[in-house]
Amino acid sequence: MKVSDLVKVKFVTEAQVRRNMMSKEPVNKAGIVIEVAENACKVFFPERDQFRTFLQSSLEIIKE
Repeated sequence: MKVSDLVKVKFVTEAQVRRNMMSKEPVNKAGIVIEVAENACKVFFPERDQFRTFLQSSLEIIKE
């Protein structure tokens, strides 16, 4: 995974989908990797206008 890859969260629980209706969880949304450090990535979600940090193993690349 590298900077500027388009990614989304690989696994989403049903509870996360329900919480998404009331909060700003980036569920089923595409994000852009803006920083990579060891096995973590900082991702920007433009639709939610927020930054979140994830392990690389919990993200899947949509487009490089």
